[in-house]
Amino acid sequence: MKHKKWFWLLALLVVLGGLLVACGDLEEDEYYDEDEAAYYEDEEFSSEDEEFFSEDEEAYDEDEEGFYSEDEEWDKWEVMTAEDCYDDEYYDEEDQTCYLLYDCDEDPDSCEELDDEFYTLAGELIDIFLSEDYEWVEGSPDEVIIRYAIRNNELIDPELGAVTDELVEYQNDSQTHEQLWVYFANLIPADERRFISHFGFFTDGQGEVLAYVEPNIDNPNQWVMYVDIQDAQDTEELTYTLIHEYAHILSLNSTQVPFDAEAYYDENLYEEAESSCPTYFTGEGCSRPNSYINAFFETFWADIYEESLEYGDDVESFYEEYEDQFVTDYAATNPAEDIAESFTFFVMQSKPEGDTIAEEKILFFYDYPELLQLRAEIAGRAYARLRR
Repeated sequence: MKHKKWFWLLALLVVLGGLLVACGDLEEDEYYDEDEAAYYEDEEFSSEDEEFFSEDEEAYDEDEEGFYSEDEEWDKWEVMTAEDCYDDEYYDEEDQTCYLLYDCDEDPDSCEELDDEFYTLAGELIDIFLSEDYEWVEGSPDEVIIRYAIRNNELIDPELGAVTDELVEYQNDSQTHEQLWVYFANLIPADERRFISHFGFFTDGQGEVLAYVEPNIDNPNQWVMYVDIQDAQDTEELTYTLIHEYAHILSLNSTQVPFDAEAYYDENLYEEAESSCPTYFTGEGCSRPNSYINAFFETFWADIYEESLEYGDDVESFYEEYEDQFVTDYAATNPAEDIAESFTFFVMQSKPEGDTIAEEKILFFYDYPELLQLRAEIAGRAYARLRR
């Protein structure tokens, strides 16, 4: 028995020695490519290797680019579970998403911490977005592929648009419809989505308009959001655009601007309604005196609004005349687009110094505690997605 025991001990030492040699060989074969920011070997990972590396997936390092390889990349469209959350994240059971919680009322320092953690990623997103042309277009039922009602945070009752044969596959792609809705719902808190009754999809071809919103014709106090199903795979641009479109609903919903159906749907009554409005007339109606958009208009547009109308569709020339007053050229389109663009920068950038009127527009939102908290909530949700 003693001889046998020593024999097995000697055998074990031999095996361990072989493993150490093998590990040394593997380390010599590996190299690190900063462009890809991932480890590779001369041969592909085996299924056992993938299983080994998956055990460490939660050890996320913000400074490490490409934490996931192409094959292992986190699925940006997936519904999260509580197990997917990192140690500093909370789980929203209703929206099924992980997010970082910042309470600006109870812990103002946490909002400063948000600036440190989030805005490196968000700043890159802003740069990516601004490097491309952005176009706005009015929605048209002729463009709609499919539209869903929203109930209990789910898409129901699909309404099919009249589409060409080439678009039937997009109309039938319910999986992508659900994924894009979940992405939006994970970005904007549930209570802030209460004015959205429908969520739909359209396309005007690749590389054109990404999303738009419009009042629900059946219930003008509610809104419909449409996303171009062909352009929605770029999550950086999608994130920016969804926040922009949500800003329209935030600033134009019925608590801010009572909807004037007669003026909105009848061009003959529009001019009369606009001229009789003592505050800023948005097109949807006469804004309430204490609304966000009226306060924004009185602060930043009252002195230049009539001049902007003289430029008509030549927004580019108007922007060039007042370039330091707008966060983007598109913001110069009208006050509604300006407040939406400025709100998006408010969410996606750290607090500016206020050296230009464009920066003052971002600081405008800091005067509203409820918007400061909303900023923290959206940023915490966006960061949980972007950091992955």
